[in-house]
Parts: sequence; C-alpha cells; structure tokens
Amino acid sequence: MDAIPTPIQAILDLFNTALSDVRFADLDAKTLARLASEVRAAAEVTLSAQAALASARDALQERQEALLQQVQRAVAYARVYAETDEALAERIDAIALPRPARRGRGGDESLTLTLDHASAPQPARPRGRPRKAPAAESMLAGITATAE
Repeated sequence: MDAIPTPIQAILDLFNTALSDVRFADLDAKTLARLASEVRAAAEVTLSAQAALASARDALQERQEALLQQVQRAVAYARVYAETDEALAERIDAIALPRPARRGRGGDESLTLTLDHASAPQPARPRGRPRKAPAAESMLAGITATAE
C-alpha cells in the first residue's frame, strides 16, 4: 500500500527538484518532505494495527469455535438429562445454536459465528425455476394458433 497517491508524489518530486529553492509562505520542499514522512509513518502504524486486528480476529474466531463445540456437547448431555423433564427439554430445544464456521476455498475466507439466541433459522427457499403463469400459456397458445 502506497500511502502517498501518485499525483501528490509528483508534486513532492517537483518540489524536490525544480522547485527545491522556492518557498511559498510556510510551504517549501523541506516542509512537504516532513509531512510526507509523517504520512508514511502513520501508514506503517496503520498496517501494523491491521495485522494485529486480523490476528485478534483469528484468535477470537478460534475461541468462539472451541466454545461452540463444548456448548454443542453440553446440549447433547442436557438433552439426555432432560428426557424425563419435558419443560427442560422444551427450553433446550428452543435454543438455536449457530453453525460452526466454515473455511472458504480461498483459505482466508471464513464465516464467523453469531451467538444470537433470538434469531431463528431462515426458511428454505424453493429450488428450481418458478412455474409459468397460466395467462402466459394461453397467450402463447393464441400466438401459435394464428401463426399456423
């Protein structure tokens, strides 16, 4: 990532060469070079922070997945325990656990866990093409009849 866009770098280069001896009020080659250096330093800090954030997100996802695995085991044990307690079994069945994260084919992509107990699974959408409307069939039949 280049922190300084090409047009701005072109002006900086111009002030370092053809306009190196020129000073406009509080602007000169030295001032612009100092500001450009500060931008590059801030960009390095940003890249470092982004890397740390990515690492923290990975660690969070691993911990969420480990917790989910243990919770799934706990639910299985609780279901066995609740076989004789219908009210407890209903409470356990009412909790919709998230699915474990799946790794994408690209390796880096992944779906994160959402630990929202209030959300219900979405209904499945019908597969395939929708059926043709009866009106369209009758219009089509009329067109083919007149064409013959």
